[in-house]
Amino acid sequence: MMLFWILSFLSIPLLWIILYPLCICYFYKFKHGNKVYILYFPLLGQFKYRIDGLRFQKDVIYFKRNIAYNHPEVELIITHIFSRPYFIFIKPEKVKQMLYNYTNYKKRTDEIFRDIIACKGLVYAEGQQWKDQKRELSNFFTFESLSSKIPVIKLLIQETLQYQDNQRVNIIKQCARIAQRTMQICFFNQIKDEQINGQHLSEEFQDLSKYFIYVTYGSLIHQMRCFFGIKSLSTMKSYLMTAYEKQFLQRVYGVRNYINNLINNYQKGSDKDVFSILMRDPLSEDVREQIIHQYITFVFAGMDTTSHQAGMSIYMLAKHPQIQERLREELNKINFEEIDQKLINSLPLLNAFVNECLRTQTPSDGIIPRLSVKDHYVGEYLIKKDWYVDAGLQPMMTHPQYFENHLDFNLERWLNQSEPEAFLPFSYGPRNCLGQHLAKIEIKLILIYIMKTYKVILDDQTNLIMECNFLYAPQDDRLVKFIRI
Repeated sequence: MMLFWILSFLSIPLLWIILYPLCICYFYKFKHGNKVYILYFPLLGQFKYRIDGLRFQKDVIYFKRNIAYNHPEVELIITHIFSRPYFIFIKPEKVKQMLYNYTNYKKRTDEIFRDIIACKGLVYAEGQQWKDQKRELSNFFTFESLSSKIPVIKLLIQETLQYQDNQRVNIIKQCARIAQRTMQICFFNQIKDEQINGQHLSEEFQDLSKYFIYVTYGSLIHQMRCFFGIKSLSTMKSYLMTAYEKQFLQRVYGVRNYINNLINNYQKGSDKDVFSILMRDPLSEDVREQIIHQYITFVFAGMDTTSHQAGMSIYMLAKHPQIQERLREELNKINFEEIDQKLINSLPLLNAFVNECLRTQTPSDGIIPRLSVKDHYVGEYLIKKDWYVDAGLQPMMTHPQYFENHLDFNLERWLNQSEPEAFLPFSYGPRNCLGQHLAKIEIKLILIYIMKTYKVILDDQTNLIMECNFLYAPQDDRLVKFIRI
């Protein structure tokens, strides 16, 4: 009898976890009809569909794309993470409304190790703290400031992208090295290229980001701990962690120690850098913590998305050799050494190519998921407090309602035409990507150098499988080979 009551008591939270998101999903489906699409699976939620996409279609977000392509009337996909409803908007008017009214949401800073690497940086800061940081750091992204960084970026490209004919190349990792060193040199005056935990900073950050996404959204152990209010590894008792989690937490502290050493040894130079803006005298622990978080934010945000987009853009050159030749003709009369920002922006075919790559190959599956901080509406859809909200950027930017021949890779859609409302590769609203212009400069310079130096061909040994760790990216980034011109 006692066993019966114990099992009955334990079954209550399990029933809640299973039935609560199910009821939410079908209430909205009943209320809004064909404008809502439901992705429910007990406990796993959308991850069941991600796993199926990888297994059967070699594309982790195939389920989102398929919904947009086959059900263009759908505005909202409702799924769940464990017991928490998860709303994904895939129409631009709803996405823009959500992103513009950013004070309705917050980004989670209490999970895994975000509280010790990111929550005080520009991406995760909220309220007045975010406004102050944006005001302090915006001067690093003016036209004049970005123009001054171009010589450094060109030198890094020339040093890094050196290949033998038909050599197999991890192209995204190579681009990550360029983007990482750009951030270190141009924003932190850090000339020396050092290693952390036995590998380059770019590789260490990529490893940590993959782990972060796996544990946050793919681990049932973590979701169970969150259900009972145990979220951050930094404050968690060691006996609650797996051996894998302990190992990665140690690596996170290795990154923090590396940045702490940079702060301790910092010497102010004649040029302004992020360290000089953030440093205070005396240096309090709170300020030190903010500098650590800001360094990680700058290097990671400036490295990961840019390198993935650059790598996939190079892949598209190889996939479309006729377009590659058209672009090379546009660049024939350009001397790489003499390129400046004005010249970069005056190349219509190159700009169209980059936009089409951003549309079809954007590394952002969505935005960083937000938690609603209060009950509110997005259009006619009620969002309750503590529900997740996201934007389906990939399905939105390849949606048949907004792009004619939406699956075609077509530069002509960008020539002498304004940007469609559904084109939001750098998010939207007051909290859109501060570094988007720098990212475009880096990507265009990489493409220009590649096309003036090499013919790009597909690596037929690689089987393209698109997964989503922190970003939507190929499982194996050995996508192309180069033949020197």
